[in-house]
Amino acid sequence: MNQVLLAIILLFSACQAMAVDFTSEKVKSMAKEAASDPLPSWNDSASKKAILAFVQKVTAEGTTSFVPVSERIAVFDNDGTLWPENPVPFQLAYALDVIKQRSASEPDLAADPMVQAANAGDLGKLLDGAHHDGLMHVLALTHAGMTTDEFKASVESWLKTAKHPRFGKEYDQLTYKPMQEVLTFLRSQGFKTYIVSGGGADFMRVWSERVYGIPPEQVVGSSSRTKFELRESGPVLVKTLEHLFVDDKEGKPVGIHQFIGRRPIACFGNSDGDKAMMEYTTINNPCPSLGLIVHHTDPEREYAYDEAPKSSGKLVDALLDAPKRGWLVVDMAKDWNDVWSSPIGHGAISSTKSIVGKWLAESIAGTAVLDQGQCTFEVRGDGTVIGSTAVNRYSGKALIGGQKIKLGPLAMTRAAGSPAMMEQESKFTSALEKTAGFRIEETVRMYLLDAEGKDLVKFSKLDD
Repeated sequence: MNQVLLAIILLFSACQAMAVDFTSEKVKSMAKEAASDPLPSWNDSASKKAILAFVQKVTAEGTTSFVPVSERIAVFDNDGTLWPENPVPFQLAYALDVIKQRSASEPDLAADPMVQAANAGDLGKLLDGAHHDGLMHVLALTHAGMTTDEFKASVESWLKTAKHPRFGKEYDQLTYKPMQEVLTFLRSQGFKTYIVSGGGADFMRVWSERVYGIPPEQVVGSSSRTKFELRESGPVLVKTLEHLFVDDKEGKPVGIHQFIGRRPIACFGNSDGDKAMMEYTTINNPCPSLGLIVHHTDPEREYAYDEAPKSSGKLVDALLDAPKRGWLVVDMAKDWNDVWSSPIGHGAISSTKSIVGKWLAESIAGTAVLDQGQCTFEVRGDGTVIGSTAVNRYSGKALIGGQKIKLGPLAMTRAAGSPAMMEQESKFTSALEKTAGFRIEETVRMYLLDAEGKDLVKFSKLDD
């Protein structure tokens, strides 16, 4: 349960049981105390303390360690770092399902040696080579020839029905809660978070914003040439097999330079495939830097492996280098008190123009907000909603799909304000209760809508 929400529920329950009249200041104080730990799924370990100390160090204005917001770049591997990669990377699971279905009716495809290995479950053959050459070949075969829109639709369709063979959940619900907290915490401190992964960029861009709050333009991954065609139906981009770029090992720093253009100051990985990215981030960096390795040590809640993974994710050289490089090694079994993010339902945040972010109310029911009465609305990548009515803070959960949004019960503090402010708060909370959808215009204007599509609240985008 959200820490702020839990604190408020406990506080109000105590008030009713003991008939004690707590002041609004005490309510806010307790909520603040509960929210003071941005990484509640982490045990009080050296790793957690080091993450918090690093962020405090680079955000301390007026010190020599201060890093400007524009240079606060954090890069995250995906498979094995933000979600599992066993028994196979999730993109490979998608490709295997597609290749099996297609090869049943396409003899030429079925004759390909790597397709035969895929259908036989011969992962060793697919993962052989410097960059898992067989795997990359299968991925190219299953992804090429489609338009980017067709590929997106294929991945979205697969995500709705495919389930992890061990955990029985949809793949996009199996993310690591502690790492989701790191993403949220870093963004709250001015960091820009990127995925830099050996997985396919187009595959990850389908769901990265919904699952992690990371927009498609902040995803760097393996890719091949895409060509433009003008068809009778309109312009399309078509995926090809040409000029494959593998964003793994030494390719990761190259991809960072090519697509981000700034050197990261924080890097999160889990395997030897992330070693070069760690080195690029932390060795001779003119800014303070952080390197973190997620070590899979938990066979009960997830998996335990390093030198002998079931598929990808081998961790030997980076683990040996960690002490001399000063990289943090997270022991999943010992450092994490919780592993999985709470499921929020498929399709939680899937709009191309995402509602994820911070918004400032300009008008409520057509009436401009008071100059001193700023109402805010923030949606995070995990579906959490927080904000201010200008008088009180609120928090809760949202279920979002397409342009629809349903807000769950909102917990709220109980401070009092001027009559005008309280009247505005009443209108704002009433609008939130009626909210059934949203509309975004040019990414900087957002409207909450009622069930009939009428405007309830108009917002402008706040800078992160």
